[in-house]
Amino acid sequence: MIKNTAPADPGIARLLQGYAAQYGAAPDAKGGAGSAQIALTVDDKYQIRLRALPAGGIALHARLMPLPEPGPQRDEMLLGAARLACGTMREHAAACVVDERERALWLQQAARTNSQQDIDDAVGSFVNCLALWTEFVKKL
Repeated sequence: MIKNTAPADPGIARLLQGYAAQYGAAPDAKGGAGSAQIALTVDDKYQIRLRALPAGGIALHARLMPLPEPGPQRDEMLLGAARLACGTMREHAAACVVDERERALWLQQAARTNSQQDIDDAVGSFVNCLALWTEFVKKL
């Protein structure tokens, strides 16, 4: 997952806070009020998190599903996810990843943003890809 402990770009953090206020999004529980992270629900269905990045832009991510315990079922599921990930690389900026504790599949994307419209465009693109992945993981 996109992880960085450096402070968020202050301009992007303000831009993200403005975006959150516009849509009534809550600060991400991990970030707290005034943070450079927000939690957003889109179409009453997709829960995503947005975070300002240190070098500008934002990271978007959403949890797809928990991973089963290590073994043949998990291996087969990860192979299926890897096939779709390879097949969607050319068309989508979002990528499927396994979290650092190897407990869940996530969808993530980094996007350059200079305006709230850029954030809105990135969220739209990400949610379109998330819809595809959400349907796919139901079949794993």
